[in-house]
Amino acid sequence: MKKSILFMVMAAGLLTACDPSKDDVSVSVSSLTSQQLQDGFSFTQYGDEEYTTEAQDGNYFTFFTSPSRVVSIYQVDAEGTKNILVSGVANGKFKIVPKRGHPTEQKFYIETLNFDGSTVTAEKTANVYVPSELTPEMRLLASDAYGKKIWKWDTEFRSDGGAWGNLGYAPGDGDSFCNDGNGIWWGCPPADLTGQLQHSDTGVATGEEDPNAYMEFYDDGNIITYDGGGNQIRKGKYSVEGWTGQRDKASIDGSQSNWSYGTLKTTEGAILFPFKINGGGEKPTNFEIMQLDANHLKLIYAAPGAAAWGEATWWAFKSGSDAESALNGFDTKAWTWDTDWRADKGAWGNLGYAPGDGASFCNDGNGIWWGCPPADLTGQLQHSDTGVATGEEDPNAYMTFDWKTATVTSFDGSGKQIRQGKYEIQNWGMGERTIASVDGSQTKWALGNLHTDAGSILFPFKINGGGEKPTDFEIMQLDANHLKLIYAAPGTAGWGEATWWAFKAKK
Repeated sequence: MKKSILFMVMAAGLLTACDPSKDDVSVSVSSLTSQQLQDGFSFTQYGDEEYTTEAQDGNYFTFFTSPSRVVSIYQVDAEGTKNILVSGVANGKFKIVPKRGHPTEQKFYIETLNFDGSTVTAEKTANVYVPSELTPEMRLLASDAYGKKIWKWDTEFRSDGGAWGNLGYAPGDGDSFCNDGNGIWWGCPPADLTGQLQHSDTGVATGEEDPNAYMEFYDDGNIITYDGGGNQIRKGKYSVEGWTGQRDKASIDGSQSNWSYGTLKTTEGAILFPFKINGGGEKPTNFEIMQLDANHLKLIYAAPGAAAWGEATWWAFKSGSDAESALNGFDTKAWTWDTDWRADKGAWGNLGYAPGDGASFCNDGNGIWWGCPPADLTGQLQHSDTGVATGEEDPNAYMTFDWKTATVTSFDGSGKQIRQGKYEIQNWGMGERTIASVDGSQTKWALGNLHTDAGSILFPFKINGGGEKPTDFEIMQLDANHLKLIYAAPGTAGWGEATWWAFKAKK
């Protein structure tokens, strides 16, 4: 009997010694030094998100700890803020994808807790891939954030919906052409281009004769055109010459000294409906850039030797795909209260959530119950966390979004800083409403989400929220001039109370 008990005890001891999980437990209670943590951390870099191809400068990492130890991995920005890459695991994956122009050598930190509660941190460096910083004009054409930018027909430029047509060349300065179509004789809506195929080289419709046709400008100099269903039509190359950011290029005939911004050069037929009007199928390759900003691209082709008021061809395109360009201009951009949107000058208030599609909210304020002008926010401090005015209750208060530091900073009307926090655009649908409302009643409700540190934006309070400062906002509108946000608490039903904000670019 005693021998049997002794044997069982010995066997249990052998099983315990051979159990890896027990070994891990014994290790986890021991204290590691920073050097030991660093020595026991290994990683492999990959060049793709599928983690299939190893690359010495890859942006995607797998890692292991030995002995097995639960860790957090993070980077620290210039302000000392931690950016957690992964946490709570002993092995796994993370990525480091720096913005353009940042150093290729990236430092990151591994942190763990010892059994006695002390924190141990180790430091590692890795060389990663960082895209070259784009030139200002390439940022506008192809985006510095997404690797490509989507351009569609601009049917909003003219009341007739025209986006291609002819004009009397150089009828005045370039601004007058872009602002009010000065010189345009005729404009054709995209849907009517099927009736203009005599100007093409084949006389056959390709699908670009559609208001939903689009082109993608890539940051590597490629253009791809698509029909409204996403089927590729053509592919070509492009480059820009003479860009200074100023309208300082003379017209061909010299009559206008400040006519265009420079020249867009493409391979033949690269853009949508790339035909010279009355040109017998000619596909120009050099276009004068009349307008190029976050949301607009206007081009003109005038043949060499064209005289003032001679016939030329024009194109108008628009883009809503580049959220970063619109929000921060790939620099620092200021936003203030939009007191122009509503007759009551309201810029913050409440609404019955998801009363219709997102466009109807942005166009006519569909669902809004009440809007408060900024100057009256001093009477709404019961919604704040302190009940004290800070200066953001002023039509001239503003906030800045900084591209390099990913910070949003709010200021009073005199420029005195109120608060600062981090921000990130998430779930961006490249200008399409791909985010459903919280209650699911509207499937194409928001364009994306703006995530911020609590209290970063102007008057950042949920209405009737007891001082709650939301951190996740639905982006309802974002272009170079307008930013509209909504916060609806999790579980909000259709027509339940939500909070809205309206901002405009500060001039």
